[in-house]
Amino acid sequence: MAMATLETKSGIEVEDFRKDYLFGLPSTLRKNADWSSTFLYNKIRAAEDELERTLGIYYQPKRIVCEPENRSVHPPLIKGTDYDVAEEAYDYDSQFFVGENWGGIRVRHYPIHTTTKPTVTFAYPNIDHKIFTVPPEWIRLKGAYGQIRLVPASVTVYASFTAFILSVFSGGRGIPQSVFVDYTAGFDGVNEKGDLEGDFMDLLELTKQLAVLNILDAAFLPNSTSNSADGLSQSNSYSVKDFRTSYDKKLKSFMQKIKGIKLAVV
Repeated sequence: MAMATLETKSGIEVEDFRKDYLFGLPSTLRKNADWSSTFLYNKIRAAEDELERTLGIYYQPKRIVCEPENRSVHPPLIKGTDYDVAEEAYDYDSQFFVGENWGGIRVRHYPIHTTTKPTVTFAYPNIDHKIFTVPPEWIRLKGAYGQIRLVPASVTVYASFTAFILSVFSGGRGIPQSVFVDYTAGFDGVNEKGDLEGDFMDLLELTKQLAVLNILDAAFLPNSTSNSADGLSQSNSYSVKDFRTSYDKKLKSFMQKIKGIKLAVV
């Protein structure tokens, strides 16, 4: 694989990672120049994929569409052209329009891009049977946390919404896969600026630490090891277990930060 093709999702440069993050490994692994760029690239990519799954984030913007395969549109929606990620529609919960979380939705992936507002449609049993499409001016976002709030902004539209929606969705029961949310989510990669820049930098740090752990796992190191130099035993030790514990704490802290205020997923 040519060097020019070793592009990571996060923008982490393989050779910078080799130089800046592998110098502290035990002496048994310190000859990191022997590791191929492809090997290190694969460990970084594995870390990126794992964090995307664990955190529900994307390093780059992704267009997310609910159940594109079930839409009767011509021509059909094409992955990579019309959308990037397909997901199931969200369940309508019986408490959706009750209490302090009235009209609140937490989407599965974030941060939500706020430049293009999501579309929210109530439909059942599929998107072709639309009951109500939420007007764009009703939608309020806490994009960093993946939160959408529906705030009625028109008395006339709200009256028809109440009569139509509640007549269909009332009864105290939830209805599965009846809320369709199409949105764009993900960081802007190395171009991330503004309020989310700090979050992205924290994510990069987690990615690099997890990549190091992936390398250590591949090396089958014991839980701890010591360094030696010039034939003399050194007292400083390197604990893989402690390194992983430190990573786990940072991951938990980051998860709490980006998830923000608790809001039920519908």
